[in-house]
Amino acid sequence: MHRRRVLSKAAVLIALSIGLNACDGRSQGEQHYWSGHAYEEQGMRANALREYRSAVAAGVDFPAAYYALGALYGAKHEHGKAIAAYRELLVCWPGERRAQELLAACYVAAGQPAAAVSLYQTLLDQGGDPAALLGRLGDAHSLSGDLPSAAQSYGDLLVLRPDSSRARYQLARIYEAEGRAEPAIAAYVELLEQKTYARQAALGLADLLIERDRRRGELGRARVEGWWRQRGLVGEEAMQKAEEQLEAALAERPGSSTDLWGLGKLLFWQGRYREALVCVAALAETTPDDYRVHFFLSKLHGLLGAEEAAREAFAQYQHQEQRAKIAARVQMERDVLVEHLSPK
Repeated sequence: MHRRRVLSKAAVLIALSIGLNACDGRSQGEQHYWSGHAYEEQGMRANALREYRSAVAAGVDFPAAYYALGALYGAKHEHGKAIAAYRELLVCWPGERRAQELLAACYVAAGQPAAAVSLYQTLLDQGGDPAALLGRLGDAHSLSGDLPSAAQSYGDLLVLRPDSSRARYQLARIYEAEGRAEPAIAAYVELLEQKTYARQAALGLADLLIERDRRRGELGRARVEGWWRQRGLVGEEAMQKAEEQLEAALAERPGSSTDLWGLGKLLFWQGRYREALVCVAALAETTPDDYRVHFFLSKLHGLLGAEEAAREAFAQYQHQEQRAKIAARVQMERDVLVEHLSPK
């Protein structure tokens, strides 16, 4: 480690010496680039940034300086400056496909997904690797609010890469947003087999099943044990896997409100009210101010015939909901006041 530091310091001194004594015939821009590279090796990013800017200003005749400048700006979340660096690079070297991909990613990071869509589509039209670009194009379409085009991109990617769990998960989210329950459920069930997205799939499945029944007006009805198996929506094996994923998540993160909600919903949807009550009671301890928890408790106590407990939980729900409404109104009034007091 000591030897590496000595060598790195020597590199800085050599680079600076080259910059001061242009005796080796290199261009001034190249000298600034190598000085910046040496500074970056030492972790001296501000100095490196200054040298890379000087290299570009001097008209350095190779793209590495522009790439380095864009990367440093990106690391600082100065996406507008990174965009400018990559665009300038492409003016000089229009065939640099890597720069086009980095530019598109910067557009996404800068909140300009429409520009990224155009660039990713151009890359595809120019023969770019669809397996690498279709997912990014789908993300850009999604951020632009064009869900049908995003779904098309993710679907095309799945034709090439059927094992792309990320594309399938994004597609499931789009189906859910569009109100297409059955293909969304099918996608979530398939994702339960994929380790990377299994937990997210279990949570998405729980939310979707509950919301689907809520819209159909079925949540308040008495349920017959096993009715959900007969619907053909979710097989018993898939439901078991979803439960196991959330139980494993809770074992790793005891008290996780997200996973308690998910598991409680899955158990409730199956009519396993006593088991669901355990999850929701734990939720009431970890998030006592969340009025939705007390509504869920009231519903479960009522279904289990505990009328007094149901009334108490419902009263707590009403109290917490009123507090939440007051807090939201106070925050809104505070925000309006701050906006009026802020200098224009």
